[in-house]
Amino acid sequence: MASRGWEKVTPADVRDRRQPASPSKYRNVRVKIGNDWFDSTREADYWRGLQARQANGEISNLHRQVVFPLLCPVEDRAVMVASYVADFTYSDERGVRHVVDAKGHRTALYRLKRKWLELQDGIVVEEV
Repeated sequence: MASRGWEKVTPADVRDRRQPASPSKYRNVRVKIGNDWFDSTREADYWRGLQARQANGEISNLHRQVVFPLLCPVEDRAVMVASYVADFTYSDERGVRHVVDAKGHRTALYRLKRKWLELQDGIVVEEV
């Protein structure tokens, strides 16, 4: 008789009693702009600024979520063991490529991957 007392409860009553979603670990708020989702308002705001700069002709080759493989030498070849996903990449008017990450909290894993990418390819990640 585990169902005693539940005779008048409807599925809608149970559905309405769900707990609200708890805030994310680092308190970021996901944002949707058009069809694109961003992990934080900081990232979304910076994207809008980069798009405006590209429209003005200040930058070119603007991309989001660019994957850089992190390699490890094994015997006579290199093996991809991880990847670094940059928030944005673009080229300035001189043709210099910029790799940008919108960061609020710098985790240990992020710092490791950023340093690995710098040592491997000489790419310095700009944090905003």
